Amino acid sequence: MRAVLLGTGAPPPNPARRGPSTLVALGREQFLVDAGSGVGVQLVRAGVRPYDWPRVLITHHHSDHTIDLGHLLITRWIVGQNAPFEVWGPAGTKRQVEKLLDYLDWDIEIRRAHMHAGRSRPAVHVTEIEEGTLMEAGGVTVSAFAVDHDPVKPAFGFRFDGGGRSLAISGDTRPSENLMKWSRGVDVLIHECCEMAKTSWAPGCGWASIEEKIRDLASYHTQPPDLGRVAAGAGAKQLVVTHIMPGSVPDELAGHAKAQYQGPIVIGEDLVEV
Repeated sequence: MRAVLLGTGAPPPNPARRGPSTLVALGREQFLVDAGSGVGVQLVRAGVRPYDWPRVLITHHHSDHTIDLGHLLITRWIVGQNAPFEVWGPAGTKRQVEKLLDYLDWDIEIRRAHMHAGRSRPAVHVTEIEEGTLMEAGGVTVSAFAVDHDPVKPAFGFRFDGGGRSLAISGDTRPSENLMKWSRGVDVLIHECCEMAKTSWAPGCGWASIEEKIRDLASYHTQPPDLGRVAAGAGAKQLVVTHIMPGSVPDELAGHAKAQYQGPIVIGEDLVEV
């Protein structure tokens, strides 16, 4: 089993990092976790053509994790793929996809009018998830577990077991005991670190001061001093850090993690395979 970090960035645009997205594969079986900005281009760079773009598992409905879901859906259909597009995600995913299809309706109908074989509209199959085992496909068991990303509820991480290997992806969360439980002993833990000390501030942005903004946003993300504690608490054999702010310094993040975690640490970069 392997994972490709398609996008390791955070909401602020960063030319070096696309939006949050990870490709997990065992042989020909593939799973895409989240659909951040630029995910289609990154899939192609990882060797996955649009006709074969896989099912998508959404951790939560923040826009940086779903913004290119529509691009995946419509482009996959444009190139000739008629099999239903599978989308798995938290409560509210069906409504989000219905609205997305409404938004794309004009484009879909204009394209169908140019076609000559009575082409059907793109089909989407949505499954709204709860904690527990979601599926077994191609030798991989996929499980979802709740994480702590209040006020965003529900929010999930995912665990993949297959081929004698195990992998967990945190999604967005502050340090979570439930994540540590579900990630116990994984070969690889891909965990967010959205370092809010690196955020920006402007008048009218929703907070009266930069200090208030940092405090509020840090309350539902994992900050650098907690990275190693979470990885050690999970007993993960390797820690991979993602969801990285533009101003974060990789060596500093690694230094924080090493303070409480003795295993190997990878500070994620786009298209790195683990």
